[in-house]
Amino acid sequence: MKLNLKRIATKSITISSLVLAGFGSAYAADAQCDKLQQQKALIHAAHGYCFKDEDAKKKYGNSDCHTKKPKFSGPEAKRLAQIEEKEKELNCPKKDL
Repeated sequence: MKLNLKRIATKSITISSLVLAGFGSAYAADAQCDKLQQQKALIHAAHGYCFKDEDAKKKYGNSDCHTKKPKFSGPEAKRLAQIEEKEKELNCPKKDL
């Protein structure tokens, strides 16, 4: 039985490329989710939000927090809605601020 090494190598590279492409898109989605989460946290921090999430507490602090229900301007509320819609689209993990 004669093996066609070129054909096997080509299939192997194609499969590897597909697997890596899947991982690449997963990493890209994770990076997008992180960026969206940071944008959302920054808007909340600007309004004195008291963070529950330990990472957010470290990054934005809670020393001057004064509310768990900040009031947002129209454009801020619109941006937060866009962020939440994009998070759903990307299937980002739910993370409490």
